[in-house]
Amino acid sequence: MALFWRTLRTIFYKLAVSIIALLSGIIVTRYLTVGERGIYTETTTAFLLGSSYLAGYSNFFNYGINRLKYDKQTVYSVLFRQYLLICGGLAVLLVLALLGIHFNSIFLYAAIILFTLPFALFLAFSTKLVNALNQIDLLNRLNMMQNSLMFTFALVLFITVKVWWHGTHPLTLSLTLLGWTLSFVIAAILAMRVSLKVGEVNLRTVKNTEISRKLNDYGHKISLQNFLTLLNYRGDLFFVGLLAGSTALERNTSAGLYGIAVSASEVLWQVSQSISLMVYSRVAAEEREHSTALTEKTFRYIFWSLIVLALVMTALSFMVPIVYGAKYERSIPPFNILLIGTAAYGTTGLLTQYFTDQLGKVKYPVYMQIASIATNALICVLLIPHIGLIGGAIASSSAYVVALVMSLAYFRYHSKRKLRHLFIFTRDDLHKLSGLVARARRVHQS
Repeated sequence: MALFWRTLRTIFYKLAVSIIALLSGIIVTRYLTVGERGIYTETTTAFLLGSSYLAGYSNFFNYGINRLKYDKQTVYSVLFRQYLLICGGLAVLLVLALLGIHFNSIFLYAAIILFTLPFALFLAFSTKLVNALNQIDLLNRLNMMQNSLMFTFALVLFITVKVWWHGTHPLTLSLTLLGWTLSFVIAAILAMRVSLKVGEVNLRTVKNTEISRKLNDYGHKISLQNFLTLLNYRGDLFFVGLLAGSTALERNTSAGLYGIAVSASEVLWQVSQSISLMVYSRVAAEEREHSTALTEKTFRYIFWSLIVLALVMTALSFMVPIVYGAKYERSIPPFNILLIGTAAYGTTGLLTQYFTDQLGKVKYPVYMQIASIATNALICVLLIPHIGLIGGAIASSSAYVVALVMSLAYFRYHSKRKLRHLFIFTRDDLHKLSGLVARARRVHQS
């Protein structure tokens, strides 16, 4: 029962993070133009692509400590050395980007991304260690920091724009990106201090050939997998920005409208992530039979939770222009279509974790993502020039369904279990759910 309430707390934290991020997006949308919102969305999305790839190495904390049983401090020291080398490379690229600002404004956004990346990497580095140590409650609080800081910066800037600048100012986009960068800087510093204390480790680098070989083999594949996952998840946004218009203004406006649909539908993903967090370390640490049963049980809860929540969000989609403004009414149709794909894709993360951390099948998720991205790109090219934003949403949702079907087939092949175990509730599940309903009634009556 303690695990159940811990899961509920995790879901609460994840939803709180999602709501804070959503509110930040709403505030930013209220004072930026649709075109500026498009630039902001594309910049932060490009950043996420880079950070998702480079932060993938930190997943080795879970695999190295819980599965391979390596010494915690040694794993930490090897990974810390790896990230210092990565940051050195980013510093060289930052200098080149700063030199290119004179020639094209795109280098300015590249410089912002390159400056922010090291802090995002050490934020992920710290939280992954806490996650691998199964300190879920602490992890939940750490995961709220960056979004909470960004919300604060956005709120201050919104008040400044509306009260002192009378609704408009040429520096609003630049200041928004500055606040976004500072949110990562502060969150990374605080998270690093907390992880050092909780993990009982120190900042020293070690060169260990055996662990480095394992790290590179595992990390390269996981990083590529993470990159492809996010490219699959956000690639349609870039296709919309490229194909949904003949001028730069039209493309930025389309990206701004579509970005709202994407960010609003992401709320659905937080449910699956919060439940997956509860079994993150156990999927790797348990023996195969128990890990398989745990994966099946968790999948059932994630899948049906996403279905119910997707239906609720579809019913409430009329609120998109009310929340973001009437200029975003065109975001409703792609939002509803994206909910289908997000519900499907939200379940694949757990199966991917099972393939990599329990089976050691790191290559398969890469193949799955490649097939999914190819589906996404093909449908985007075919549909976006003709039906615009809706074409991007159809392409994205189709790609997510392909990823889910492939994951189910691969799980069936390796587990030798019928797929009904992933979808049909057991008597134990129903007993727990009925107990929850009864407890909720008693709380309501009291």
